[in-house]
Amino acid sequence: MTPLDEVKRLLDGTVDPDALEANSELYDMAETIYGRDALDHLGVEAPERPSDSIVQPNGDSKHEVEMPLPNLAPPPVSEAIEGKRSWIIFSLTFILFALLMANLVVGFGSIVPICDSPDSETPCEDQLTLTSIADYESPDSWTETMTINTVDGVLIVLSAALMAYSLRKK
Repeated sequence: MTPLDEVKRLLDGTVDPDALEANSELYDMAETIYGRDALDHLGVEAPERPSDSIVQPNGDSKHEVEMPLPNLAPPPVSEAIEGKRSWIIFSLTFILFALLMANLVVGFGSIVPICDSPDSETPCEDQLTLTSIADYESPDSWTETMTINTVDGVLIVLSAALMAYSLRKK
């Protein structure tokens, strides 16, 4: 009987169980199609399979040595850096954001005593203008709290964006 006829009989379900036991390729196809449980239920024994070894000649001698196949271990799981957040960037931008918001809401003058004397002209309990921070003793360096100028707004938005960006997972 040709192998094609055996495959047709296997697909029809009319194959002889003895033919399955004799032909390992046919048994493998039947096991794939019907499952091992169905073959066990029919009483079909699995054919003997060749060992998992490679036959290699041993130099110039006439006898052969069987070399076992190497067991390939799964690749080692590396310590993934993924998911690590940049806490340094987050901390720095959080501190910057907190300082900017404190200056905006309360004013640096009420947090840090910057004025030299109580009778000076500098209104120490107001918001420090960041564009003239170098001349902090001048009355022009201070404005009323809750006044947002361009520099303050840009720095607040930038620090908030950097803070949010640093929280993403890599």
